[in-house]
Amino acid sequence: MPAYDEVYLDSMLKKHRYLFKLIGRNCDDAFSVISRYLCCEYRKRMDEGNPLYLNKTPKQILGEMGIRIDSELQISEKYDEFILAWMADIYTYMQWKYAIPSEKIAEKIRPEDLYKKYYPLHEASIENAVDKLKKIYSL
Repeated sequence: MPAYDEVYLDSMLKKHRYLFKLIGRNCDDAFSVISRYLCCEYRKRMDEGNPLYLNKTPKQILGEMGIRIDSELQISEKYDEFILAWMADIYTYMQWKYAIPSEKIAEKIRPEDLYKKYYPLHEASIENAVDKLKKIYSL
């Protein structure tokens, strides 16, 4: 059973793609910030399907985390933003499809490990990649 109404899924995927790109552009250690985000109280409320949290913008989310956004920053040289967007899809879809708390997913599939899984999994559909990761990491 999905974590929340499917009507939110598309906007959550888009929001998290942008959020992860902003993190990559504004944070020296994007993986630790992504982990911190997935384990925070704010994300927990999103996992529960609370519309008050599901409808916040990526900049509002980062502001809640105390992260200042520099709108002048260009594409990250350190992180491949396409892979960050793929990671956002994986985390968002896995949480939604299986109603697994984001914190539990982040404990099992750390962002730096998921980043490295892009090349073996990127040609699979998001649904198929999520199913494979769920089996690999026993979620």
